[in-house]
Amino acid sequence: MAEVTMPRLSDTMEEGKIGRWLKQPGDYVEKGEIIVEIETDKATMELESYESGTLQKIVVQPGQTVPIGEIIAFIGKGAADESAAAPAPASPEPAPAATEAQPSTPTNGNAVDEHIKASPVARRLAEEYRIDLSQVQGTGPGGRIIKENVEAFFHNIGGTPSVSTPPASTPAAPTTSPAAAASTPAAPSTPVAAPAAQAAAPAPPAPAVTPGSLVPMSRMRRAIARAMTEAKAGIPHVYVTSEIDMSAALQLRQQINEQNAASVRISVNDLVVKAAAKALLAFPALNNRYGTDSDGQPGIVQQTQININVAVALDEGLVAPVVVDADKKSLGTIASEIRDMAGRAREGKIKQSDLEGGTLTVSNLGMFDVAAFSAVITPPQAAVLAVGSVRSVPVVRNNEIVIGQVMQVTLSSDHRVTDGAVSAQYLQEFKRLLQSPMSLLV
Repeated sequence: MAEVTMPRLSDTMEEGKIGRWLKQPGDYVEKGEIIVEIETDKATMELESYESGTLQKIVVQPGQTVPIGEIIAFIGKGAADESAAAPAPASPEPAPAATEAQPSTPTNGNAVDEHIKASPVARRLAEEYRIDLSQVQGTGPGGRIIKENVEAFFHNIGGTPSVSTPPASTPAAPTTSPAAAASTPAAPSTPVAAPAAQAAAPAPPAPAVTPGSLVPMSRMRRAIARAMTEAKAGIPHVYVTSEIDMSAALQLRQQINEQNAASVRISVNDLVVKAAAKALLAFPALNNRYGTDSDGQPGIVQQTQININVAVALDEGLVAPVVVDADKKSLGTIASEIRDMAGRAREGKIKQSDLEGGTLTVSNLGMFDVAAFSAVITPPQAAVLAVGSVRSVPVVRNNEIVIGQVMQVTLSSDHRVTDGAVSAQYLQEFKRLLQSPMSLLV
């Protein structure tokens, strides 16, 4: 019988939380088949089986957290341990009478709440906890409901599912016709009308915590805080900023998209990633990283492969999937890979292999109308490129003032690995590539 242990799914991971078992004891599992979702400090990731066989026993149940290397299940031959099935997360079921009294009442976050902005993880939790998402106040971007909002709401109501149903014994008001009673969930009587009004215009739930209280960080937030604190305190940053005329790049992008020259639409960020990778060919010092030998003596680790991490904002924090060999790939391939990995990251299905091996990070906040910013280097890399929005501003061309499309970028570099002059030269090459964008296609 083979042991399935909690794997190390990120370089900063120390423990993992079981999210959902996709297989149950007795199920046959093929090698490479996904058996469980694990919440790490980076994202919710899927664990593939390392071998084929029958899932014999589940040791760690959903919601439990165990350190790396801990046994979470067994896979082998023969009959399974029938007593070891993984139960669903604990959530009291509503009274049968209440369910029969009003079957049209929403009992999960998916049945009638598709119009509500909520992350996939939040919807899944709402379904498991039988919570009506219309009663949950979102604190994510644009008011989006995130996992923490659902958990806080569930905790605030004492673990009771948020199903607004009248008692089964409550009769319909005598003034209501049978047809009206059948079509309208809320009868005029007070006990029935109050929950219906609440569902129609729910009041924001009471805060789950009191003002000024300490709210524990999520695993991802803790990992970000730890890495950024180490980076800012331990890496001497040097910042170089440049402005780029994006007129030619925008024209090329428009031509590619109008002619359907690529399998997916090309974005400004795709052009930026390609240019950032090609510029590293001319200035490989920024593709290297700081390191030490076995005696603790400092040195520079030479890296020949150019892999660009692309920062993706999530409700819970930030992940940065990597485009491997970005300097060698076409714009269409880069665009397709970024969209695929970003989509899986937002769905909690990103793989650890998608996050490893990056040599430089691109962080683009242009879609949030950010003119310029400086980013913190992600160890062990030596540089991060912060990209602002493309703005229509007055520029001087041929001694005339015209409207130009300008983008501001800031390169943060590790001063132990390189200097400000090299960083400036890198930005010059990056700027040249975007202002003469046909070079990105060859």
